Amino acid sequence: MSEIKDKLDLKEIVLLGRTYDEYVKAFNLDGLTLKDERLLDAASGVSSFAFEAAMQGIDITAADRIYSLSARDIEAKCAKDLDIVMAQMPTVAHLYKWEYFRDVESLKAARSRAYRLFIEDFQRQGGSRYVTCEFPITGFSDNQFTITLISHFLFLYDDRLDYEFHRQTLTECLRISSKEIRIFPIVNLKGEQSPYIEKIFADEAFSDCTISIQPVGYEFINNGSRMCVISV
Repeated sequence: MSEIKDKLDLKEIVLLGRTYDEYVKAFNLDGLTLKDERLLDAASGVSSFAFEAAMQGIDITAADRIYSLSARDIEAKCAKDLDIVMAQMPTVAHLYKWEYFRDVESLKAARSRAYRLFIEDFQRQGGSRYVTCEFPITGFSDNQFTITLISHFLFLYDDRLDYEFHRQTLTECLRISSKEIRIFPIVNLKGEQSPYIEKIFADEAFSDCTISIQPVGYEFINNGSRMCVISV
């Protein structure tokens, strides 16, 4: 019998691909006319959202530090990270809801499909859609985007990204977004709401913003069915 753990044992932030459908549900995007927006997928990693959105005529830019690497190196790390996570899933399965994904195999298949779509598009598009960016600093212009999406980065890794990093990253994303930023999920790897949520509500740096916690139509990690929306 596998040892039961209280969270994934990850040495670093892993590259796991997520799909367009997951993004739509996790960020309540079906309530928006996406072709009217200029979207930024921040810390986008190897998700296929940018590719799948672009194929629908949506103005989308993906930004991540890994885009300085070659497609071959990114694919190698992604494949390794996926193996590491999948090997641990039986020990942390109780932390997840197995509805959107039936089981570990269907999860692995979806993650594999997403990153393979990303790799193919990254090889074709390069810097035209995928911009190398080391958060919390970006080279984007003020209000270059209307909405910034932050998926499985802030809050989730609150054990290695401190509050100041969260604060600076959110401040920067607000500078480059004319409407709002959406962050999903708001729980950490243990499935507990990140303590940084309360800090953001109390932080004077965001006093001119409207901050809300909203339910979404997607939950994989337990208690992870809400997003944080910070509107300008």
